[in-house]
Amino acid sequence: MTTFTEAFDFRGMTFHPVTTYAMSGLGTIECDYAASCPGATIAEGLAGRGEEVKDADTEVEAWLRRIRLSVR
Repeated sequence: MTTFTEAFDFRGMTFHPVTTYAMSGLGTIECDYAASCPGATIAEGLAGRGEEVKDADTEVEAWLRRIRLSVR
């Protein structure tokens, strides 16, 4: 993702990182985005355990409500 983010100007934009994981949760993703997207706001992200993603509807919907995005 760093190669992608460093190729564009994201100043003034807000990121909500979303990732799957096996052991680390969000890990350093927030710091990584902050470093590669100067001037962007890195907001609350969501990390889902890879093998549990198919059953994460409730968690995803709660996160979308927290960050004030539409829930279908």
